[in-house]
Amino acid sequence: MRATEISGQAVQRHLSVLAVAVAAGLALGALTAFGQQWLPESLAPLANSSSSWALTAFLVALLAPRGGVAAASGSFVLVCMLIGYVVANQLRGYPSSSGLLIFWGAAAVVAGPLLGLCAHRLRHRRGTQAALGGGGVSGVLIGEGAYGLIYIADTTSPSYWWGQIVVGLVLLVAVSAWRLRSWRTTALGALTTAVVAVAFVLLYSRGGTLMSLL
Repeated sequence: MRATEISGQAVQRHLSVLAVAVAAGLALGALTAFGQQWLPESLAPLANSSSSWALTAFLVALLAPRGGVAAASGSFVLVCMLIGYVVANQLRGYPSSSGLLIFWGAAAVVAGPLLGLCAHRLRHRRGTQAALGGGGVSGVLIGEGAYGLIYIADTTSPSYWWGQIVVGLVLLVAVSAWRLRSWRTTALGALTTAVVAVAFVLLYSRGGTLMSLL
């Protein structure tokens, strides 16, 4: 097979991943907006959860064969989810504030590539890089679960946030068994999870104040 043919196939594969990122982002962003109205009380936090968006970006990025494509797909998913969410809310008669657009747009540009790289490192690397990748996404899940229990458990279902924490812990254990082969890398994965979780709570608890200032 000629080098040009191999290169063409690679480009096609990269574009396919990005197309999936765009389609998944737009569709799930719109579903998030409508889910705020449709979901039962026990699952209502799902439509207001940043972790569901982050996990979507992470899962799509797992399809990417290269780190750059994974980073781009992570950002594409979050940006398109924001677009889908805003458009669907507009159709429902709920315009979005400039603060929301700026805050979550910036989050998509910053966090999207990091989630994509976490996915790529977890799938294609072992040891330290896999520990950082798996610990990053586990930390996001556990961090938002902790935030929910600390700040909004009186207005939302606590069982949802506990469930999210359990999912994050199960993911951490699965990553440790699947990709991490020593106690050192396992400990690094756990430490990364804890650091990301704490940082998430600290930053997210100030998100409302930041949006009001934008």
